[in-house]
Amino acid sequence: MFKRSCFIVCVFFFGISYSQTIINTEAILKEIDSTFALKLNLEGNANFGNIKFSQLNNSISLGKKIKKSFLRLSIGHEYISENQEVLANDLTGQFRYNRFFDENSFFLFLQAQNAISLKLNHRYLVGTGYRHRIFKKKINYLDASVGVFFEDELYEKGTLAETLKHNYRYSLSAFSNFLITQKISLNTSIYYQINTKDFKDKRLYFEPRLYFDLNIFNIYMNFRYRHHTTPYVEISKSDFEILYGIELDL
Repeated sequence: MFKRSCFIVCVFFFGISYSQTIINTEAILKEIDSTFALKLNLEGNANFGNIKFSQLNNSISLGKKIKKSFLRLSIGHEYISENQEVLANDLTGQFRYNRFFDENSFFLFLQAQNAISLKLNHRYLVGTGYRHRIFKKKINYLDASVGVFFEDELYEKGTLAETLKHNYRYSLSAFSNFLITQKISLNTSIYYQINTKDFKDKRLYFEPRLYFDLNIFNIYMNFRYRHHTTPYVEISKSDFEILYGIELDL
């Protein structure tokens, strides 16, 4: 069975928004019963007049099921400018492989990205872990995972504050999808990452997405929160964003 999911998003954007150092690919895992899945996200915002502001986010996620294996590739780009000053021109990419044993799985992943707002020139990750199914009933489920990964991060390249970090981190995650009513569902991902040599160095990522099913299309509200207890350069410890969008399934 071939299934293609296309997102056309009209966004009302507010709050404080920065590029994330954690990429969430959970949404496409809901398509695990499909042989192939494709998701395209387009988000934009523009203001003209006293303040000239423009934002364009786009991403594509591919999922392919081969027997007991599931492969995911996600690529995204974020561009933000204000009064002709570029605040973000960031690329992200992640490849993830799951090998299933009943409803549990082992996984491997590779990730690469940059983030101007975080003064991050590059972040390269490679990691592995185990994901366990705690609960499932129809489309409702709750999973937990544990893993470890290596990260290579470079901040403020070419300046006196240039910082290169090589760390190993433990990763604890939880994923869920619950049908609140026949027309409303909530998909949530939580990531908690701990430096193996410095337990005070922790990162938290929280992303719930609320879906409203209108038959022809879905409306969703997406909230993202990121917190790093010990930033390596002069940036805020926390940031968040809220997005509203329209989702069409073709």
